[in-house]
Amino acid sequence: MKKVFILCVSAVLAIAVQAQNEKYVNFMKKNIAALDSAKSPEDLQVSANNFERIANTEKDAWLPNYYAAYAYIMKAFYVKEMKDIDPLCDKADVLLANAESLSQNNSEIATLKAMCLTARMRADGSRGMTMGPKATMILQQALQQQPTGNPRALMQMAQMKFYTPPAFGGGKDAGIELLKKSIAAYDSFKPASELDPTWGKPYAVELLAQWTAQ
Repeated sequence: MKKVFILCVSAVLAIAVQAQNEKYVNFMKKNIAALDSAKSPEDLQVSANNFERIANTEKDAWLPNYYAAYAYIMKAFYVKEMKDIDPLCDKADVLLANAESLSQNNSEIATLKAMCLTARMRADGSRGMTMGPKATMILQQALQQQPTGNPRALMQMAQMKFYTPPAFGGGKDAGIELLKKSIAAYDSFKPASELDPTWGKPYAVELLAQWTAQ
């Protein structure tokens, strides 16, 4: 009788865990779709808030922190007031630190850390001398962490190259070459799970068309 009782309890617990996991996955999918379709700072703030709420509940999951940080970084590129950028990036950095504590040597997290530095450079161009090389170093780490090719890291690296003078190893041709590699990597990229990052390809394709037309 005792064994039967234990088996019944175990079955009930397993069903409850599975239901909770399905709820988490479905909620994440819904919010990732909303984030992908965000078109304003307000939309991005809603996404950031939603993912932060998920992160506060799912304390062992790195992805809610990651997507909340991504929403704040994207908002930092959208806002018109330069004074608003650093506070948004500060929030993103905290979330990325949380994500990294749960998933170390993560190429996707490293890519967002570099992207956050790029946003900060938008607020103050004089930061480029220090933050530019630091962002490049982090992107190189991101590519090492995912040797098969992280398309988002390649896309960020392409933009860094494009806006670096040719005398320092950058320029239009160097940027376009890397961006083409990024798009090829998008075509072959397979996310580790259905919730892992896949964003960026439409922007990379649009960016390539702009650059080649110049």
